[in-house]
Amino acid sequence: MIYPTLTYCHGLLEYTGPPTMRDDFKLGDFRRTRARIQPYIRRTPVVESETDGLLLKLENLQHTHSFKVRGAFSRMLELVEAGDSRTVLTVSAGNHGQAVARAASLLGLDCTIVVPEAAPKTKIQAIRSYGVDLRIQGVNYDAAEQQGLRLAADSEKYVWVSAYNDRDVILGQGTIALELIEQVPDIACVLIPVGGGGLAAGIGAAMKQLRPQVRIVGVQAEASAAIYHSLAAGRLVEIPDRPTIADGIQGNVEPGSITFELIREFVDEVVTVPEDAIRQTVRTLLVREKILVEGAAAVAVAAFEKGVSRNGPTASIISGGNVDLDKVLG
Repeated sequence: MIYPTLTYCHGLLEYTGPPTMRDDFKLGDFRRTRARIQPYIRRTPVVESETDGLLLKLENLQHTHSFKVRGAFSRMLELVEAGDSRTVLTVSAGNHGQAVARAASLLGLDCTIVVPEAAPKTKIQAIRSYGVDLRIQGVNYDAAEQQGLRLAADSEKYVWVSAYNDRDVILGQGTIALELIEQVPDIACVLIPVGGGGLAAGIGAAMKQLRPQVRIVGVQAEASAAIYHSLAAGRLVEIPDRPTIADGIQGNVEPGSITFELIREFVDEVVTVPEDAIRQTVRTLLVREKILVEGAAAVAVAAFEKGVSRNGPTASIISGGNVDLDKVLG
């Protein structure tokens, strides 16, 4: 195996933001969200890896084969309860789009989804299968997001559902922490893929209220690590949007995103792993674990293989399994 070289940015030690965001993300909010979305999601299993000390939280077995349905249903059920009949609009690298499309289909909402031209074919096909208004625009995620935000300016027609910069979405993703505590009561560390930061923000905020001693580590692809570089700078910064096999966590973070402050408060550190290690880990998980994962899910396991945590039971969030097979077998 090719092991990654890790670089570190200690978010908590450099925290200079508001005193707390805890009041906006109370434990009771996560519990209520879990109860609301429970009919629409699966309780995904935790299994022991062939690698000693590593547990795998298999969100690739979730509906749409990604954790994203948790946040999508959390947000869109709020729209239904509020009687909001506007067209749901979102931009996605693929997984969030599938989740929103599924929620819109089941809840009877009109939906427009913008994805970049570089999105994996398997994700585009899955979104299209729900019969939503799918628009393939922009060479990469950042360009697609700009297109989506232009449409969102028509607030009478569209309601914007961010993949990460949304309180209800973050609450939905954080329900994973509630499951993990029940499944692994002595959990010591959680490794979480990070793109826009909704997953890490949600799990971190919930877990630190349940088990403050649990170490929360975010992991990014070295080629596209906006949160990592932003933590180092002490503010959100824009980085070059370089291609990566971890397309699900590629791209920059929306200016003013609440995920940045949540990660600074609730995530202990963010690390990066190089591209060759991500690719090798995707193949290793398929061959050794018999688990098909996408690059974004592999980053957390790649970090563990290097030894980012060996201080007790450690769970890696296998965030998704939507990958074009030629990228794995080619």
